[in-house]
Amino acid sequence: MTLLVFALDALDAGLVEEFDTSALRLNTHGQMETVAHMREQPYTPEAWATAATGLPPREHGVSGGTSEWSNPVVDFFSRFAGRLSMSMRSDLGNLLERTTGAEYTIAEVDEPTMFDAEDRIVHNWPGVANGEELKRAWDIMWRKGQTTEEFDRDIHGLAAEQFGWAREMLHHDVSVVGVHIHLLDATGHAYTNDRERLEASYERAGEFVEEIVSELGPADDLILLSDHGMTVNFYSDDGDHAKGVGSHSWRAYAASTVDSIPETIFDVNNWVEEHATQVTRSDEELEIDEEQLRDLGYI
Repeated sequence: MTLLVFALDALDAGLVEEFDTSALRLNTHGQMETVAHMREQPYTPEAWATAATGLPPREHGVSGGTSEWSNPVVDFFSRFAGRLSMSMRSDLGNLLERTTGAEYTIAEVDEPTMFDAEDRIVHNWPGVANGEELKRAWDIMWRKGQTTEEFDRDIHGLAAEQFGWAREMLHHDVSVVGVHIHLLDATGHAYTNDRERLEASYERAGEFVEEIVSELGPADDLILLSDHGMTVNFYSDDGDHAKGVGSHSWRAYAASTVDSIPETIFDVNNWVEEHATQVTRSDEELEIDEEQLRDLGYI
């Protein structure tokens, strides 16, 4: 009785068809309307916060400055960097961390989300929980001097961790499992001019999904969602090349193992509520001998 909610960042409805990636279609699939507020194209933290809350960015607040810094002075000035390119923001953030010692996290909403109930769990969802995972992906994307092999190894390895975590949750008493996976956004930006490599990444994402589907029980379901697509030089729809190759397209995507998908990113929260079932848990409190752990040097 578990509903898996996969946030596959930049999973492009047009490229799923272009690459004929059947594993990503599931029972029901199609393009989903998305949202943009801070920029002309959809932006990861604000779009995923909208999916989780059902609220527009101006209401849930994860927009504009999407990073929160431990140093209040740095935090104030970071709000003016929201429209810089991702690479410039990454370089600036790394410089600030080195020179000031301040640390940043991805901003999180204060509003209720679809993961708040006790029988639900979220591992990594921009604007909601565990922004360190998104930072890990961004660090891989903008790491200087790496080879394509190093990039592919590390970004697919990170995705394998996240898919593997979700797969494990099927064996526990949880009703809704949410996880964000930045694989296709990272490879989409890296391979906007390399059809073969980007298609291979879609195929690998499909293999990860097939492995999960094979583990679903009779009462389990899965939904794949994206916040936007990606403009590439070997595919165009509605003139999106005018925006520049490597920018975010409006071709967000949804696919599910049931007979419906959300029509818009604003509908995701309600869709999950309609398809989730409550799990009753009777957990016993874990007791660990702290003295033993202290003797072993763990605490």
